Amino acid sequence: MKTYNKKIHTLIFNLALLFTSSLCSAEVSILKIAGWDVYEDPESPGKTIGYKNFEKKHSVDIQFTPLSNLDDIVSAAESENDYDIFIISNEGIQLLYGMGLVIPLNLEKLPNYHGLHHNLKYSEWSQFESRVYAVPWAWGPTGLIFDTDIISDASSWNMLWNPAYKGKVAMWDDVSMIWTTALSLGYKNVYSLTRRQLAEVEKKLLKFNAMGANYYAGGGDEVALAKKGKIIAFNSWYDPSSKLKAFGKNFSMHIPKEGAVGMFDSYMISNKKGINTDLTHLYINHQVSPAVQQKMVRATGLAPANIGTLRLLNRDEISALHLDEPDYFNRMILWNHMPRKNLYQKVLDNVRRDAKKQLSN
Repeated sequence: MKTYNKKIHTLIFNLALLFTSSLCSAEVSILKIAGWDVYEDPESPGKTIGYKNFEKKHSVDIQFTPLSNLDDIVSAAESENDYDIFIISNEGIQLLYGMGLVIPLNLEKLPNYHGLHHNLKYSEWSQFESRVYAVPWAWGPTGLIFDTDIISDASSWNMLWNPAYKGKVAMWDDVSMIWTTALSLGYKNVYSLTRRQLAEVEKKLLKFNAMGANYYAGGGDEVALAKKGKIIAFNSWYDPSSKLKAFGKNFSMHIPKEGAVGMFDSYMISNKKGINTDLTHLYINHQVSPAVQQKMVRATGLAPANIGTLRLLNRDEISALHLDEPDYFNRMILWNHMPRKNLYQKVLDNVRRDAKKQLSN
């Protein structure tokens, strides 16, 4: 009898070990990502676009921190939050590299890299000492978004200063307001403006304030304002037209005759200790696949990095993103570093201070 009980106990013990081992083998890994807020899945806060299939296939829990400006993304990379991956705009790539916060990529683990748009794949922005540190994911201009039911002529940035639209226009509360205003004045050297040019930009932005203009912080604020009819035109670094059309608002993105600044966003891998480089490479490769790129296009209105995505887009989408124009990417003035950023900051401080004063009056 004792021998029988002993066998039963041994069997139970072995089953318990097997069960514990199964739980451990099925343990879910966590992948922490920080980057631009527009890439948050529209139906699942705290997740990135394209997360579902990847989580299911690789037993991963993706945790996404959406951020609305470059400084916050750089701060996240410097923090002790142990992020694995960053989604950063082109002018931030060199910053993270120079700060030693990212590692070079193994292109053998990124087969979808070979399908990237040629202007992005071999970009001088992404390579240092013959090593690739960033994989492009999306790109597009900071264009003029306007309600086509109300505005018939959006050929110039100066329509934002049209008295007819007083109180109904907005700009992103970001340094891009200076770039946009500089373009409206005919200045192309938007990242290296002279003191005189900056003075003219500030003067025009103060006029913008006096017209009861709005500023939005990002994170979907602009969509909420447009949806409610509070704004009918604004500048934006992505195209929210499809989101607004779902609410019966007919908005469109246009590049005015003065031109537009633009960017491409990329994935970079953190240099944190103990990072799972196999998993991070798998994730990036998944994200730049045509199938996920198609989802990104339809969620953000930005253009895909993987040229193979065109097979999955309809003719209207290709036309709206200008993907049928080979030189379109090169016509953008890519976001860049500002050698005298302190002077730009002074303009921003003055304009923001005045905007608050206008609201209190």
